[in-house]
Amino acid sequence: MINSISAVPFDLATYSVYDSATQADVSRTVQGNYYTVVMDTGELRQLSIAELVMVICLARAAEKEAAIIALMEEMSSNTTLLETLTDVEQAIIDDFNSATHRDPYTLENHYITKGPYAGINYRTFLQNQGVIDGSARWVYLGGLPTPGQDIRYDDLIADIESKMDSLNSFSQQKMIELQSETNKRDQSYDMITNILKSLNTVQIGIANNM
Repeated sequence: MINSISAVPFDLATYSVYDSATQADVSRTVQGNYYTVVMDTGELRQLSIAELVMVICLARAAEKEAAIIALMEEMSSNTTLLETLTDVEQAIIDDFNSATHRDPYTLENHYITKGPYAGINYRTFLQNQGVIDGSARWVYLGGLPTPGQDIRYDDLIADIESKMDSLNSFSQQKMIELQSETNKRDQSYDMITNILKSLNTVQIGIANNM
């Protein structure tokens, strides 16, 4: 990455022009700039303006590429969490709908079996995700045998659905951010391509005039 940039002038050419005030030819010098770029590693590079723009564009593209990777990892983690919540919800629904189900449903005794959350019981998982509080261990279809300690089935399913809706909204927002960062990265690469095309056109023009 770039640490600092400084301009170093140099003489491109000297030519004579007539000065009406002095009624004599005077010399004029055309100057250009080389740009000294100090990299984060301490390395010094002298670049033309075209090279400088390309370096800046490459640095910007690399920055956007890192942001894209971070967003994709975040979205992947969010997707895994959403899939796990879906599996947990479906397991609870299937159990309550089964002929063998008996109240109460013990969250402590059911464990996630796959993915990064494997081995965590439902109560701990749902508590960590903010779906239930730390005291909730039992789920009932009817009333609360122990008010303040147990939770109703309908309330639990509604809270899981609410969490899933929140995760879906998060994914949509991150998708918008990902598209924005991707566009900015592509713009940087497009600018580099355009500069290279322009330089190639200039070189061909010089070669044809020689």
